[in-house]
Formats: sequence, structure tokens, C-alpha cells
Amino acid sequence: QPRTGGNNSSSSSMLVRRLSANRHIRRLSTTVDQPPVLIETAGRVAILRLSRPSSLNAMTAEMGDAFAEAITELSGRCDEIGAVVVTGAGKAFSAGGDLQFLRDRAEDSAWRNTAVMRRFYERFLSVRKLPVPTVAAINGPAIGAGLGLALACDVRVASPAAKMGVTFVGLGIHPGMGTSHFLPLAVGEQVAARMMLTGEVVGGEQALRERLPPPPPPG
Repeated sequence: QPRTGGNNSSSSSMLVRRLSANRHIRRLSTTVDQPPVLIETAGRVAILRLSRPSSLNAMTAEMGDAFAEAITELSGRCDEIGAVVVTGAGKAFSAGGDLQFLRDRAEDSAWRNTAVMRRFYERFLSVRKLPVPTVAAINGPAIGAGLGLALACDVRVASPAAKMGVTFVGLGIHPGMGTSHFLPLAVGEQVAARMMLTGEVVGGEQALRERLPPPPPPG
């Protein structure tokens, strides 16, 4: 089903607080103590929360597996769920790929890295397979692959604390997680090129001007 890639603007923290009342939480993890992904339900809305707050929700292979598992589960519950909100635990949406995960890639072979990174991206971009609308509630920094995940959702809302950037250039790697595709659709080719080539991180007000997300409709 085609996605429009549309945007909107609001306070993501207010949205998630409103949905969090009387919610049901399900943990998805291979470890009991620190589940990397939580599913919360509030009425007919599911909240898919990245949950590694101590690392600003940095994205790991384990988190990707749990995220894909959550997408599969939610896809089978569309008779009871009308929309999915993707957000982060704590003060960040996601700081992007986990640095140790990226360092390990430098020690691996090019052939294996191709397979590992394709699997890594596919797990998070499986959000595109959901047959219901998806909203990225950007409650804080959304950097690199974290911004890529937000861009893959149908709609983005952001809090004043949000910071967004495509910082892959600082690591000497290409813009991953679909950002080179999704970012121009959201902000236009010129702004997207500037952000990808400079690694610029924009705050909430500038993000609003750059249409990440755009101003709310009149009235």
C-alpha cells in the first residue's frame, strides 16, 4: 500500500501523554531486564516505544529484531488497532545506530556487512508494512538512522525539544535507513542535500521552518 510521506506538526510529548492514560504495555525482548521495544495500547491506538533510554534509544540488531516482531504482531491486530505511534522512551526519539554496532562493522568483511546492514535496515523499515497509519512522535533527538525511522512513518509530530539531523557524513558512511529517499520527499532536494552533505542538526524551530514537520494547517 503506497505511503504519502505526509507531515504534520504538534507536541509529540502531549500526544504520547494523552495516549498513555489507561494503557496496556507488552515487552518485546530477548532480555528480561532491559526490553529494547515496548508495545503499549490506548484504546485503538498502539504506541511502539524504543526503550533504551540510557543510550538515547540507540538502535541495535536486537532492537531491530524486537521492532520487526512488534510490527508483525501489530499487523495481525488491525481489527482492533486503527493507528500506530512510534516514539522513544526517556528524552530521545533515537540517537541513531549504536556506536559499538557500527564499530563492529569496520572489523567485518564487506560481504558480511552487506548482509548485516540490509537486515538491520529491513527490521526497522518494516514499519512501512503496517496497513494502518503510522505517526512518529519525535520527543527529543532523532539523529541519523533514528531520523530515518521517523521519516519512514506516514506523519511526523515533534516536541520543542526535538533535534533532527542526518549525521552519517561525520562517520564517513552513506546516509542509511532510507534517509536519502525519504528526506527529499519531506523537505525538498536542496534542503535534503544540505542536511546530508553537512551533517547539520536542526532544532525544533528550524525543523519547523524546514518542514520537518511543516507548520500546522490554518485554524
